Amino acid sequence: MLADKPWKLDAVARLILGLITTYCFGLLLAGLVQHFAFGSAQGQSDSWQIVIAIPFIQISALVWISFFLRQHDLGWVEAFGLKTFKPAAAVARGLLVGALFLPAAWALGWISQNAMESVGLPTEEQAAVHALQDPSLTMPAKVVFGVVIIILAPAVEEPLFRGIIYPAIKQQGYPRLALWGSAAIFAAMHFNGLTLVPLFFFALVLVYLYESSRNLLAPMAAHALFNAANFFFLLFGDQISQRFHLP
Repeated sequence: MLADKPWKLDAVARLILGLITTYCFGLLLAGLVQHFAFGSAQGQSDSWQIVIAIPFIQISALVWISFFLRQHDLGWVEAFGLKTFKPAAAVARGLLVGALFLPAAWALGWISQNAMESVGLPTEEQAAVHALQDPSLTMPAKVVFGVVIIILAPAVEEPLFRGIIYPAIKQQGYPRLALWGSAAIFAAMHFNGLTLVPLFFFALVLVYLYESSRNLLAPMAAHALFNAANFFFLLFGDQISQRFHLP
């Protein structure tokens, strides 16, 4: 079982407030760059707005989390068990569980899409997905997307949701709320109806990995694999379908 963490609720609240502020500032910054660099042009400018905003938000979040840990006199390794409890085994377990969950996630996404369409709900993809599918997106921009999605996103979201928010709520005497609540917040913060159900169940799997391994490397590895598979499928999905004659 995961050991108790010394997280102070007021520090957690400040962390979340700081992240929200940074998120809003990142969107503002990207909007200003879009306005002054591209004017009223659309298409590529929309993609670059995302390319600018997402890395700024993710890197800033790493700074906020580092400041949070410093408030508790802890480093990343001590706070999240990164070197204890067999790190190589934790990574291997995370990769295996992530690979096993991928088909289920894609099936849940397909079910969600059909269910939403059947009741007339909009089924738009995430903005980042639209940007990746933009034919005018340059290779450097795709590389930036890849680094953010595969490396930065797990490095930020796992410490935040599994490493901080989940144990902070659990240690207040609400283990079920911690599990279901942190999963719901994780899914909702991606702001997309199509991914809501798959990400909710994925978050439950990530909590299981952290609890069972006591090393945040396990959910980080699963998260990275999950994101990498979806990233490369978005980039090369058409070629894969043609190569294997998929519908």
